Amino acid sequence: MERGQNPNIIQGRMPVAVVHLMRFGSDKNKATKDLAVAFGTTVGKVDDVKKNRNFAYVVEATRFTDEQIDEGINWLKRHPKYDEANVDNLVNELESYTRATEEESKAFAEARTAARGQPTTTKTGEVADGGGGNRRKGKKAKKEEAAGDAAPEAPEAPADADALLS
Repeated sequence: MERGQNPNIIQGRMPVAVVHLMRFGSDKNKATKDLAVAFGTTVGKVDDVKKNRNFAYVVEATRFTDEQIDEGINWLKRHPKYDEANVDNLVNELESYTRATEEESKAFAEARTAARGQPTTTKTGEVADGGGGNRRKGKKAKKEEAAGDAAPEAPEAPADADALLS
């Protein structure tokens, strides 16, 4: 675990099936703090999901594929306080979800792409950072990094004012 990370939360991006479970599942009316503990996340994340500030493409009628549900179950099983938070109930509810048809799956994929939804794993299969925009480098930093050692060195500055005048 990196320095400064909360040991009580599940690191990485929250799968869409878990977002649906939080927003529309049987526990949806619980207090925000209780949901944060149950889902192994922060109060701010729960608040964002409940108020539809993110994952807007996940609506109540959304159905998920076996792969998306398995991804959600695996994410929940990484809960640092699995037994304490009684996560088994969430896993069982997620397992009972009706699976998406091929058409529903395609429609959801299109909606997610249009909303710029992010995958939960990297191209190499590792858990993706759940950081968000505040961890992105600015354009200037990216340009400097890309330039790296390729930038020509500036000439050494003159030592005194007389050298500047000559």
